[in-house]
Amino acid sequence: MAKTIRFQFMPEKFANAVTYLALKCPGPTKMKICKLLFYADKRHLLKYGRPITGDQYYKLPHGPIPTRGLDMLRGKAGEAEVALLEKYISIVGNCIYPRRAPDKKVFSKTDLASMDWVCKQYGQLGAIELRRISHTEPSWIKAEERGPMDFALFFESTPEARAVKKLVELEQESRDVLDPFRAERR
Repeated sequence: MAKTIRFQFMPEKFANAVTYLALKCPGPTKMKICKLLFYADKRHLLKYGRPITGDQYYKLPHGPIPTRGLDMLRGKAGEAEVALLEKYISIVGNCIYPRRAPDKKVFSKTDLASMDWVCKQYGQLGAIELRRISHTEPSWIKAEERGPMDFALFFESTPEARAVKKLVELEQESRDVLDPFRAERR
């Protein structure tokens, strides 16, 4: 059985990605931003072997949700992560309002290209429409209710990304082997 593919969550990239998408796509709400991030992370993973934010997505009733990021958006993350997000955006109800421009230096050119592609493809859609579309994703359909969505399932509907998936799985095997040694150094 294949091991679960995991990545490291990067709060700074998350905060800046939320800001970037909120500035480029009309009507940013928490739900809409979560769906846009899902599609940006998925696109980048399929093309380049890693997501943009590194967050773990869960299958929730409203579709894929970045778990650590949603905690930040709800103000339920650690103090430093909440402060980081509040530096870039304010949230009133479910609406997101950028306070400043994102720090684009945290992104690679491919991160920005993936987010731009997502804005062009999905940015004009509302949260409810994005929710409906996300419910057709094999990674969401096959995940357990309220459970983590395996990144391996992101490749399900994209057979042309098979080589990238194999590389991602090999990299995960390397991370699994090295993790105990990294823990010893801490």
